[in-house]
Amino acid sequence: MNVRARYTKGMLKLSRPLHLPDGAEVQVMVTPVEEKPKRRRSHKRTYQYPTRTVSWSSLKQLSGVVSLGGDALVDSEALYDSD
Repeated sequence: MNVRARYTKGMLKLSRPLHLPDGAEVQVMVTPVEEKPKRRRSHKRTYQYPTRTVSWSSLKQLSGVVSLGGDALVDSEALYDSD
C-alpha cells in the first residue's frame, strides 16, 4: 500500500484513510516527495473601463443627476410609445 502524507507540526497526515483493523501493526518507510510548493497567482481583475477613487465632494455634486425610484414601466412607456 502506497499512501501520500503531509508532515505538519510533528505529525504525518495521510491523504486518504487506511482500511486496516484497529491495532494493526504496520511498517512505515518515509520518502520525501520532491515537489515545489505551489505559488498562488495573484489574480488581478481587469475592468472594461478603468476605475479610480473619487472624493466625496465630487460624488455629492453628482447626487442630483440620477433620480432614484419611480416606475420603470411607466417611464419606458413614456419614452417609447408614440401616443
